[in-house]
Amino acid sequence: MIVLRIIGRLLIILATITLLGGLVIWLFGADVTRPAGAAWYEAHVTSLNFSQVIVQRHLHIPAFWDSVIVPHLLARPVWEAVIIIFVVLLIMGGLFVRLGRQRHLRRSGLG
Repeated sequence: MIVLRIIGRLLIILATITLLGGLVIWLFGADVTRPAGAAWYEAHVTSLNFSQVIVQRHLHIPAFWDSVIVPHLLARPVWEAVIIIFVVLLIMGGLFVRLGRQRHLRRSGLG
């Protein structure tokens, strides 16, 4: 149970870091209206290619890259992609924390 709570809290921290990173990108004057894929390509093409290889070859789910990541993240504006990632990580973190909670048995008031 504690492992689920730790994973959940780490996901919530990662969500917060993602949101703060997006805010820093915006505050430094980067164009947050251009596609996230183009921004990632210009920032660090090697990590973009490496991420694609991991998803398609090592995780053996090439359709996930083509049908989920590209249209729902990389084709969207940077600000929108950051918010989507933030919300997904936050929901996952909350679910893990909730699943890791210890359940207390309620006793009846008879006695």
